[in-house]
Amino acid sequence: MESVRGKCNILFVDDDEVTLEMMKAVLYSEKHNVITKLSGEEGLQYIKENGPIAIVISDYKMGGMDGLEFLEAVKVISPLTKRCLCSGFFSRRDLKDKVKSQEIHAHMIKQIDIKEMVSIVRELAQDFEKNIVGTPIKDQSKEVAGE
Repeated sequence: MESVRGKCNILFVDDDEVTLEMMKAVLYSEKHNVITKLSGEEGLQYIKENGPIAIVISDYKMGGMDGLEFLEAVKVISPLTKRCLCSGFFSRRDLKDKVKSQEIHAHMIKQIDIKEMVSIVRELAQDFEKNIVGTPIKDQSKEVAGE
């Protein structure tokens, strides 16, 4: 696995450059090696060319391939990669259902809470390091009353 400077390699995919820069700054401050791509297609190409990534975080709504399609393809080409879906498009309940049905490891609701994101990344990095082959679903989002 490629490692440049830190705890683990994280690929963040979003079609919004401002979001990518913000996430990169936060995760870099946690000493992770962060790679950013503007589409699912670019993300898949990166993984194919550079080998496995510890964690992939993807936005849901992007042009072309959506986040669920992208994370499903990641699961096939890099099965040990921990996958996280970000979205402001779904309600919390719908996002949890999508994550569970796709066997995605974690999810975050946009506007992303930085402390929550750092906590999710730490847990996923620990799981990756332990080489957990299963797909434990981590519900890291704060519960909303009635959901």
